[in-house]
Amino acid sequence: MKYADLHPNIRIRIITDFFTDLTQKSIIPFMAIYLSVQIGAGVAGLLLTVNIAASMIVGLWAGYWSDRMGRKKLMVIAQTLQVVALLCLAIANSPWMDSIIVTCLMFLLSSLSSGITVPIANAMIVDVSSEHERHYVYGLQYWTTNVAVTFGALLGGLFFESFRFLLFSLVCLESMVTLFILVFMIRETMEKRAPNHGDQSNHSGPSTRILESDAPIQRNILKTYRAVFQDKRFMVFFTATVLAVSLEFQLDKYIAVRLKSEFTAQLFGSDISGLRMFSLIMIINTVLVALVAIPFSRWMGRFQSRAIMSVGMCLYTAGFAVLAFSNWAWLLISSAILLTIGELMYAPVRQVMLAGMIPDSDRAAYMVADGLSYNVAALLGSIGLTIGAFLPSYVMAVLYVLMGLAALVFFRMSLRKTEEQHQHLACAEAS
Repeated sequence: MKYADLHPNIRIRIITDFFTDLTQKSIIPFMAIYLSVQIGAGVAGLLLTVNIAASMIVGLWAGYWSDRMGRKKLMVIAQTLQVVALLCLAIANSPWMDSIIVTCLMFLLSSLSSGITVPIANAMIVDVSSEHERHYVYGLQYWTTNVAVTFGALLGGLFFESFRFLLFSLVCLESMVTLFILVFMIRETMEKRAPNHGDQSNHSGPSTRILESDAPIQRNILKTYRAVFQDKRFMVFFTATVLAVSLEFQLDKYIAVRLKSEFTAQLFGSDISGLRMFSLIMIINTVLVALVAIPFSRWMGRFQSRAIMSVGMCLYTAGFAVLAFSNWAWLLISSAILLTIGELMYAPVRQVMLAGMIPDSDRAAYMVADGLSYNVAALLGSIGLTIGAFLPSYVMAVLYVLMGLAALVFFRMSLRKTEEQHQHLACAEAS
């Protein structure tokens, strides 16, 4: 599998998503600090909560309508809103104007735009990719996202505080270029809706979805999402995702706090604090992903998904369990390597599993629902920090092991159900 062999939409989206992630991550992580200084931590926290909730709600709406009116139209609307939001953010933080009210409103508009774009873009990738391509595609996407987040944080650290107008202007320019590419280079993956509305079978090969503008909408938005969350196979997968990703959210919460308060050691003859150890763990994760994600993804494609998921989740869980209680520097470094390798193994397989289980007729709706699992996982990450204040570290390590093993069990259940469905479809086609 080569990058040049992928559908043009996928090739373009991977490039544009890299620069979008790069610019967005140069702003979003620093907005909480900026707003806390400007309007107070309490109000800033409330505003960020409203942004997340509004993004989730508009994402549900966008996922529903994307499956009915097409991907590109909504993506163009969302990207146009993003350009307007970033342009106004630049003006509101320019040498000629300094408005915190406009900044808050435009930050909300930017969040709404992202809430529309993300699930639709994910659904578009599934639309035009075949089953054997997806492991490579999601491995590549995982790599570009992590690299973009790293350099975005570096860019924001250098420019956000003292050169905010310049930063917002650069981000707005990138957003305008993305809008141009989206309008003139991205192809619509839905053109006409197939006459058989009840057919929700999956197709392994890339295909152009069919949509007819005057076709009746058989289910409203509530019935659509009720059907999604009544899909037992998807909810098993959803639960597994929540448990697995919640471990990742422990890293910058409970684990970071524990290292800060408990860890002191010497490394290469120098004293190293808990915060420096935490930074070293993050650097190891980032560098490993940047160096080996793509070749590792290609190599993993030779093995069965069940084996990759099992080994990957075990390494991932073991790494976090050790980080939860150990204060030995070299063991912490080894654990950071283990959990990164585990994540590189299980994360692309998880995406392939998701793409293979969702029905063609509601792809974007399922992508939105999958995105909610990350919000639930983030909530569990915050709860973990609270629980960790009352429990000893070795108990937290045991909880991490139980969560990781439970996630593995649920992922394997999802894989088994998917394999059984494929066997059933193969037998039906043969007959």
